[in-house]
Amino acid sequence: MTPLERWSLHLAALATAGTGLLDGLLRWFGERAGEFGPEPHPWLGMAQHLHVLVTPLLVFTLGMMVRGHLWARLQKGPEGRRTGLGTAFLIAPMVLSGYGIQVVASPAWRGGLAWIHGISAGVFLLAYLGHLFIPHAQAGIPAVVESPIADS
Repeated sequence: MTPLERWSLHLAALATAGTGLLDGLLRWFGERAGEFGPEPHPWLGMAQHLHVLVTPLLVFTLGMMVRGHLWARLQKGPEGRRTGLGTAFLIAPMVLSGYGIQVVASPAWRGGLAWIHGISAGVFLLAYLGHLFIPHAQAGIPAVVESPIADS
């Protein structure tokens, strides 16, 4: 991955995680007592809209990462880190459930997809952070890995 791709991924992940966490916190803990009973937090709609707007940036940069980083590592063999592979396996359930929440009509399906999305996105975030911050030495692979582009 080029530095531009790497930083684009990090910034998109930060924006998506931040807006998603804000949406979740306001949804679960932001209920207010209104005149006719409990009401959602006034900022919940804005947090949800921001999350839906920034998420395509993450999906796009994840696509670049699969093409330029993950695929190259998988072709090299078993020298990759488990955190990266775990993160990669969480992309599909996280993205598909996020899109599903927006298009299903049944409240039961929406609730189920919301749980799948929340859990897969939370585990994805933890795996992503682990992949960034666990040193290569602990993973048993060298810190410098040659770019597959340089071999061509």
